[in-house]
Order: sequence, then C-alpha cells, then structure tokens
Amino acid sequence: MKSAFTLLLVLGAAGASQLGCSDDAATPDDGEGGSSSSSSAVASGGSTTTGSGGGGSSSSTAASTTSASTTAASTTSASTTSASSTAASTTSSGTGGTGGEEPLGDELPMEIPTPTNGDGEIRTETTVLKNAANGGQDVYDFNNQKIGVNNTADCDDGEGQKTVFEVEDGVTVKNLIIAGGLPGGNGIVCKGDCTLDHVYWEDVCEDAATNSKDGATMRINSSIALHSADKIFQHNAKGGSTTIVTNSYIADFGKLWRSCGDCTANGGPRNLIIDNVRVDKVKTTVAGANQNYGDTVTITNLYVKGGYDEEDDKPKICQEYRAVTDHMGESEKLHGGASQWNTATCRVSKSDIKSW
Repeated sequence: MKSAFTLLLVLGAAGASQLGCSDDAATPDDGEGGSSSSSSAVASGGSTTTGSGGGGSSSSTAASTTSASTTAASTTSASTTSASSTAASTTSSGTGGTGGEEPLGDELPMEIPTPTNGDGEIRTETTVLKNAANGGQDVYDFNNQKIGVNNTADCDDGEGQKTVFEVEDGVTVKNLIIAGGLPGGNGIVCKGDCTLDHVYWEDVCEDAATNSKDGATMRINSSIALHSADKIFQHNAKGGSTTIVTNSYIADFGKLWRSCGDCTANGGPRNLIIDNVRVDKVKTTVAGANQNYGDTVTITNLYVKGGYDEEDDKPKICQEYRAVTDHMGESEKLHGGASQWNTATCRVSKSDIKSW
C-alpha cells in the first residue's frame, strides 16, 4: 500500500482566524466551524487507563474540574468493541469502479462502539481540551464515552452551532463518540496541531472537525463519521496547513473535505492527504480544493462502495474551485465540476480509487 506519509510537511506559523466561509449557491454552506463559547468548560471525561481532566479554563466564567491521571492512553482498537445502534451503514452506492484490493481491516473501524456512559452526556458549554503547557494534558482518552453539547442552532443553518470540543495545540483525543444530531453541534475545532484517533461522529451536525490554525496539521485516524448534509472535515487554516485522514470510514455525506471557499482574508495553501479510507454514499465530492490558492489533494487507497463509475464520473473524487475572499461573490467549480486527475491541485490517480 502506498503511504502518503512519505510527504515532508513543512508547516508555517500561526495566523489570523477566518470567518464566514461559503461555497457556491447550489451547495450547502462551507463555513468555518463555530467559535468556542466564552463560557467554555475545562475538559473532563475519563478512561480506565487515562485521565481526561484538564487545567483551568481560558474563560473567566469557565467551570473548573479536577484533573485526572495522565497515565498512557489506551490503544484498544475500536474493532474489538461491540457495535451500537449507530453502526456504520454499508448500503451500496454507485456502479462500476476499479481495483479490488481490500483495505487494512484491523486498522479501519466499520462500527461505532457502544458508549461506555449509556445514553451519553450533553454538556451545557464547549469543553476546552487544554494542552500540558497550559495546565491540561497532551492525551485525552475518553474510553468511548459519548458526549455532546446543548446546541440550540439548527444543524441546517450552516453557522452558529456550538462547538463540542475545542482542542489546543499538540493535543491527541482518543476513543470519543460525538453525539449525533443537534448535540453534535460544530463537532471538534482544532486550534493547532491535533490528532483525533478512534473518534466517532454518529450524525454530523455542522462539521465533524475543523482545522482552524494557520500552518497546523489536523490528523484523523481510525475514525468514523456518518450522515452529513454537507461537509465532514472543514479546512479554514491557511499557510501550508494540512488535514490528514487515514484508516477511516466516512458515509452518507456531501463532501469529505472542503477548503474554505469564502473566508475572511481567504487564501492558502491548504493540503489534504487521504490514505486507506472507505467511503459510501458520496452526495457531492470526496474533496473540494481551491486551485487559485495553491491547495493540494493527495489521495491513495480510497475505497468507494460499489466502485467509481468513470463513465458518469460518480462519485466525484476531487473537484477544483476558484475561491473568493471576504464574501466577494461565490466560489466557482472549475472544469464543469468534473473530477480532476493528476493535476497540480488534484494529485490523484484513477488506479488509487478502488471498489469495496
């Protein structure tokens, strides 16, 4: 199997945050993940092996909780856990396709684990996962707890949903289930380099996770994200920032990844790397990248349910856009919206799109 990690990622310094992203009018909003609440709660949670507590909140009105142990994080694979009623859909979509090689089953979870905290916990405010330098810890293992937030904005509004977890620079989040529907809010927002390992989204509300810090890398590994009307992973950060998705299963979604089409002070480049990922029921495209800002999409070992139909170009794999800034018009699909292959932006070969 080819590995996308042979790429050398040179990441720049932090920059200003971007706001109010949108895509072309025919598709749902490509906005930035909602900002964290000013009354964010400090991280709390737990594991049989690792504490998931944190230090004091950065907000003057934040609730404080007791820090837990920082014992090494559990590495129990999600493939050994029992399936819940939110098990990933395996309904076939598409026809034709190439390849037949199976992805690495032990590293690619296909079912969301049964929550260890019953029906789950709905928190009142955004939880900030502070890093060790700021009084928290660098690894938070939630032992497959299901957690959401008391979100009052409708999932279809595109903006304004509360973030469930705001993750500080250098933090790894493991074995976490984000509650589905309205409590899923704006999911997880990474404020620097972050790793989301064995994280599961039952039913994505606004976005599953957002890369929001210029020059940072957001890594998603061995994870599942289901049911999104639009985007799964939103990429707002500029300055050579990178989103990496590996060994994961994504189903029933508009776009797996989108580079912001209309951010305040929009720009790039933004980079996406996908390797050993299964997708099903792709409504719009796997990846949408901004050609005019120098974005890159590198895809290896993408497994499409039912295969890629080359004659009808379904599902779309990598679309190129001409993005805009500061709400000066709408981002435009280039090449009539057709999938692009082996271009400077879409570094994708048809041989790397396989059927399952």
